[in-house]
This record gives sequence, C-alpha cells and structure tokens, in this order.
Amino acid sequence: MALNTSRDLEKVVIYEVFARAYGGFSNVEKDLERIKDLGVDIVWFMPVHPTGVKNRKGTLGSPYAIRDYRTLDPSLGGDEDFKHLVRSIHDLGMKAMMDVVFNHMATDSVLASIHPEWFMRDGNGNPTRKVADWSDVIDFDFSNADLSAYLIDTLKFWVKTYDIDGFRCDVAGLVPVAFWNRARSELSGLKNLIWLSESKDPYLYQAFDITYDYDSYDILKAYFNGNNSLSNYAANFEYQKQIFDDHIKLRFLENHDQERIAKYVSQDKLRAWTTLLMAQKGATLLYNGQEFAIKERPDIFNEFHFDFSNGDADFQNFMRETIELKKTTPSLSYGTINVLKTDHYASAISILRRADGTLVLYIGNFDEGAVKITVDFDGIFSNTYIHAFDHVKKIPYTFYVDKNGKATFDLDDYILISAYKEGI
Repeated sequence: MALNTSRDLEKVVIYEVFARAYGGFSNVEKDLERIKDLGVDIVWFMPVHPTGVKNRKGTLGSPYAIRDYRTLDPSLGGDEDFKHLVRSIHDLGMKAMMDVVFNHMATDSVLASIHPEWFMRDGNGNPTRKVADWSDVIDFDFSNADLSAYLIDTLKFWVKTYDIDGFRCDVAGLVPVAFWNRARSELSGLKNLIWLSESKDPYLYQAFDITYDYDSYDILKAYFNGNNSLSNYAANFEYQKQIFDDHIKLRFLENHDQERIAKYVSQDKLRAWTTLLMAQKGATLLYNGQEFAIKERPDIFNEFHFDFSNGDADFQNFMRETIELKKTTPSLSYGTINVLKTDHYASAISILRRADGTLVLYIGNFDEGAVKITVDFDGIFSNTYIHAFDHVKKIPYTFYVDKNGKATFDLDDYILISAYKEGI
C-alpha cells in the first residue's frame, strides 16, 4: 500500500453508482438514505462527463469514452445538482469517489482537437489505441509533460470545486505509475484522498490504497463458466495471504464490466456466495442493484433505467445485516485469514478469520443437497470444544475439534459462526 494508506479502508463498503441509469443526479440523491442504510461508506460514481459522438458504441455511448473531463453530462443535471449531491453524501457520513479515465478519451474529445500532440500515433501518424476493440477512444501519450500537468490539474479541479474524496482509476495499469505517484503527491495537500486502482498489478500499490481483486475473480468467473475449479479459487486466497497480506484488495462478485452474480448462481446459493464475499479480507464492492439480487446487467451503451421495485427486498435486508456483521465483528473487519481444507474441496470453501481473541468461521456448500463436511483446522485448534453463535440460524452453536484438528459440520447451504474466545 501507499505509505499513508489507512488500515480502516480494509473494512469499507464501496457502492458503484451508474447515475445515467437513475435518470440523473436528483434521482441518485433520492436513493442516498437507502444506500447509507445498507452500510455503505463510499459512493463511487461511474463517469459523469459527456461522452463522445464519433465512433460511439450504442445510442448513448460508453461512459468511459469521455469528451470533456472538466464538465458534467447535461443529461444528468447541472453543476449545482452535482455539488448538492456530493454535500448530501457527506451529510449522511459517506464519501464521494469519482471515476478517473486517464488512459484514453473519446475520439472526438476536446483535447483531441486542441492538443492532438498529446495522443498516441500509429505508423501512419493517425491517433491510435493500445486495445484495438476500444474503437470509440484514442490513447494518451504520456511522454508529453504538459499532458500530465493538465490531468493532475483536472483532479485538483474536482477536489477543489466539488469536494470529491477519492478517485477510482480506470485501467490504471495502462497509465505510467510515475504519473500516479506524482498525482498522489501533488494532491496530498488538498485532502486525504482515497486512491483505488482498477488493476491487479501489485506495483501500483506504490501510489494506490486499494487494487481490484481480479486475481481471484478471473478464477471465479472461469469456475462459473466450467473452465476452472472451486478449489483453485479458494487456494488463491491463501496465495494472496502470502504476498498481499499487508495490502488491501477490493473484493467483488460483480461490477459494470461483469455479469450479475445472480445470473451465475442459483437463488438458493446467492446468500452463501454473498456471505463468502463479506468473509474475505479486504474492502467490499457492491454494484447498483446487487443488493436486490437483480439478474439483468445494466446496458452502459444504450438507454437503460433501474427498476428496483421488482427487486428482492428480503435479500436487501440480508445484505444490510451481513454488512453490519462485517463492520461490527473484529475478525471480519481486519482479522487474519486462513483457508481451511475440507473433504469436499470441489464443492465447498471454508475460511477462518481471527482477531483480538475472536474468531469467525465460514463454510459454504455450493453443491445441491445437504452434506457432512469435515474441516481441517491444520493445527490451529485440536482436542477442544468451541462455543460459538450461528449467525444464519441465530442460535448458539458448539462444535468439537478432535485431536487430529478436524471437525465435522452438517450443512444444507452455508454456516457463519463466531466465538468471543478461541478454544474454550
């Protein structure tokens, strides 16, 4: 992590907001109290700028093909609307984070016309890009010092003018880390900002507080598509423990680039997967509507409007309770993590979190039907009873770890239990 990264970021919940799908800033503001009530700490706005027209994808264009970094999309609202929205976020005790897209701009951006020398060129001298499929954008050439100065001044503009609290930096690994280090340094005197990198590249921790957990998610997505194993997904947590234990990862099950988790897994397993998300070590990301178990993925290129009225209100209540548990339980907030072996490695995951003499044990059964699962505590406990509380059934729960360090659990779905002392 960066030198002044706060450990408190390890337990934050970030809520990704697609303002266009709300119909604008005023409608987002109407939803803020509900978002706050979920337990959200940071509201992250996908880009709120005007999008390019030339080479536009879809009828409205990608929010990530930005035409002007220093203006707001007029279809979302005006200057005062956004300022009021940010003030309302602050009044509710949350922080406001903006999307920063500094690898590229729309092909017809204002900078492409007034500063064409700031963009990459192909062999024929035409503006180009590093990712061929991103046909609606052209990439910057960071060898130009004036470009870096302009972009950093843009960040300062949003902090000074709108009181923004942090930046989620799109494809940050495609931008030189020297730029991010300079940006963080130059803005450090304005505010204690939060820097989130949409990248899994470990070297970006030089400049960023949090990076995306695409390390694990890519394995999980392959598992959902039948191309990888659940055991490999679980093993990656243990691998990360060895190399990222002092770093903060952003854990997620969905975002605007991915399918909804409710589309991948059956309704009766959605709570087990969501609880596993909360049981992991790191910050947590929720995407607009995830708390309603919505299956439909928002269209970011065309007209799309959220309709939460058909969402699962019971699941939202469950999400709220689970977030509260993560925030109020030391083991889930900042505890150490151990991935425990089970005798159902192909269909179950077990995680042990510990902090301040407390423990939380999660076991998820992702197979159909009830099973007996034996968990190996690998010498952490042996020949002891542990008296705990079952947060699923909300009843006391006692289990015995035998002399070989193993315990057996009857599981229909999943279990999440906590104990105030280890090995009573």
